[in-house]
Amino acid sequence: MLVILLLLTTVDSLAVPVSAADKTHKLVDQYYAAKSLWGSILGNPPRPLPPEEYPPDSPNNPGNPPPNRPPNCPPDGGGGGGFPGRCVEAVCKQLSRFDCDDKDDMYEVTRACRNVSGPCVTSICSRMSRFACDEKVEVFEVAGLCRGVVDVSCIDYVCSRLSRFDCDEISELREVAQQCR
Repeated sequence: MLVILLLLTTVDSLAVPVSAADKTHKLVDQYYAAKSLWGSILGNPPRPLPPEEYPPDSPNNPGNPPPNRPPNCPPDGGGGGGFPGRCVEAVCKQLSRFDCDDKDDMYEVTRACRNVSGPCVTSICSRMSRFACDEKVEVFEVAGLCRGVVDVSCIDYVCSRLSRFDCDEISELREVAQQCR
């Protein structure tokens, strides 16, 4: 009896075509269900480690080398969150050097990066072709998609479960980002 029920369920699921939107929605639900299950098993996640204290610069201690980042991109705002700094850095890495080289350009990039996480911009641009995410208009559109997406792991999870070609265009990534908010 159980075998017949499983067979009917399998045949039924093969007969009904699943749209990409339904598949994405199910994957997002699956991602959050797994996350809440781990949260209930483990309780609250551990608090993050405090930032390391570095000794002050002196003639004997030249200090830490500067971080590797594109020219004129401000460093992370400190504290690890770094929404504006990490986003500006991610946007500047996608653009040509001349799109991030003066004060007006940086104001424009900073405005586009309000409430946008850098890892989200990096993740979405890495899924698209290089030439689909290398001009201001395109990168600012990606920043708009990322606005409000705090945890990029939802986008990464859903796209890892979809075909490479179902998660490589701005329209497909927009749908995933909207459902992951």
